[in-house]
Amino acid sequence: MNFEKKPDPSAEVRESMPKNEIAFAFIKPDFIEDLPEIEKILETHGLEVIYRAMVRLSGDAVDHIYKESKKEHFFDAMKKYLTTHDAIALLVGGKEMEAQKVLSRLKKDGEKDGIIREKFQKHPRISEDDISLWEKGEHPNQDEVSVLLTQKNVMHTADNAEEALESLKLILGRKFDELKARGTLPSELWEIFDEENKPEDNTHI
Repeated sequence: MNFEKKPDPSAEVRESMPKNEIAFAFIKPDFIEDLPEIEKILETHGLEVIYRAMVRLSGDAVDHIYKESKKEHFFDAMKKYLTTHDAIALLVGGKEMEAQKVLSRLKKDGEKDGIIREKFQKHPRISEDDISLWEKGEHPNQDEVSVLLTQKNVMHTADNAEEALESLKLILGRKFDELKARGTLPSELWEIFDEENKPEDNTHI
């Protein structure tokens, strides 16, 4: 499977994309083989994968993306899992739509699982008693349960367009700063993904 995608150079590329048309997600390690089907679902909802890449999340990336969970009992086990397995980062575009909101609803729609979670979500064999102990941080296999619960959620999405761009910056490195300052993602975006332009310390994150 070819995980890295670049636009067809013969295709017309708009000079800029408003921030609200940009979305970011990463597919969790256990769902890499489901990527083709996940992309089909995105396409049927008006979203286009602009760029995809196999990545290894750094500790700093996990700290930022899951900053609201840093004090939770499961954080360290989740962080270890995500930093020791490959995932797939996706940059997604949605013309004339709030792309991040559409993408997020495909993951979770209100209190219900969205289409992507519903179709691909794994259901670990964990009893209610196990979950109760885990929530208290008292399960004898606490880290294992944390990983199982992390795996089943299929993908992470940013909360909004701004968070999407900040997450993308963690992958692109310093070169993203000038793009963020302009408030849009210009056509130079494609050049950033050229191998010779990638910062060495950001090839895998």
